[in-house]
Amino acid sequence: MILLNSKNNQTNIIFFSYLKKYWPCFLILLAFIGFVSKSYYNYPMGLMALLGLYKVIIAHKILIQDQIYKTFSLVFLCLWLPLLISYPDAVTQEHSAHTLFPYLRFFFVGIFIIEELSKDTDRLKFITKCLFYIVLFWCVDAAIQFIFNKNLLGFPYQAGHITGMFHPRNTISHICSILSVFSFLYIYANAEKNKYLALGIIPLFFIILLSGRRAAWVMLALSSFGFFIYGLMYSINRSMFIKTFSIVTALVTVLLATTIIFHPPTNDRFKVTLGLFSNDYDSINAATAVRLPIWETAYSIFKSNPINGIGPRGFRHAYEEYASKGDYFVNSHVVPTQPHIIILEILSETGLIGFLGYMFALYFITRILRKSKKQQNLLPFFIAVTVSMFPFNTHMAFYGSIWSSMVWLLLALYFASAKLALNND
Repeated sequence: MILLNSKNNQTNIIFFSYLKKYWPCFLILLAFIGFVSKSYYNYPMGLMALLGLYKVIIAHKILIQDQIYKTFSLVFLCLWLPLLISYPDAVTQEHSAHTLFPYLRFFFVGIFIIEELSKDTDRLKFITKCLFYIVLFWCVDAAIQFIFNKNLLGFPYQAGHITGMFHPRNTISHICSILSVFSFLYIYANAEKNKYLALGIIPLFFIILLSGRRAAWVMLALSSFGFFIYGLMYSINRSMFIKTFSIVTALVTVLLATTIIFHPPTNDRFKVTLGLFSNDYDSINAATAVRLPIWETAYSIFKSNPINGIGPRGFRHAYEEYASKGDYFVNSHVVPTQPHIIILEILSETGLIGFLGYMFALYFITRILRKSKKQQNLLPFFIAVTVSMFPFNTHMAFYGSIWSSMVWLLLALYFASAKLALNND
């Protein structure tokens, strides 16, 4: 009995010490997991924002004295101040206010994540490991949905719309494609211990291709290329890395080719996408999911409001006014909520001021990488950040809640890795 109590006490001690060490990681991971819904990610992010606010209140000098916090603050101001400057001339101040003021929470979320993850290398490694298994689980579950018409929770498969845990929304491909870097990083770091980990990439590519979301295809391609360069630069055994990469690429290519050939919705989407390489307007328009008129309208809005734009999230309210005669969406009475390309969203909603802020933000983000003595540790997180902010992304709104949350979570992880590297130096 005494031995049993002793073992129980020891188990409790281990559990609470583990919880004490990794509790910030659980909050961060809950935010990532929350993307399966339309809003669940806001709850852990709200709690992290409060904790970050408390940190700023009790130690506000770090924002000026600490190099990493100072640069992070500059990046935030580069992206937030244009929203504030565009607000007085917003086409709908009420809607813009719902973006402008809640956007402040991302700053405090970032402060919390940087502070907590930079205390211990194991915390950042734990985040990477868990994100690998989370993405793998999501993709395997979605593959089950595709094969058996229902996923593990019973959500049905609808032809051409694979959702998995994200049901009824089909945003699984966007989220998994931007988190793919963490899958690559975990496999890369543990390849010698478990060579079969590389097979975890196959469900990822399979689901993203099946989704038919071309924006996700682009993000996955950019992430894969970026990580390939990273592997070439820092792999201890470069020939082994190239060999493994070639084998995995061959397997993925066979899988993708088979899917394109035998899965009609993917085959159709692939054929339509080839229209990008034609000189025909209708073919290009179809290949971009009928976005050419949206982009034309966004450019018209920018030309009429070049300095500070029409205010964040104001695109839908100004669309009909600036759309050309006979516009497809005006005639269909389905007004787009955003321009579906980041650079035009920034230009139309925050003008040249927003564009300059965006460029300065990228400059400060890159400068942190260039000045670091341990670029190898930062580069994977840098890849994820730059792909999420890639100016020609055509998915969710840059100023929208979902993608803004994703961008700032990735930025926080990047700056945490930078601070951790600086602390180790």
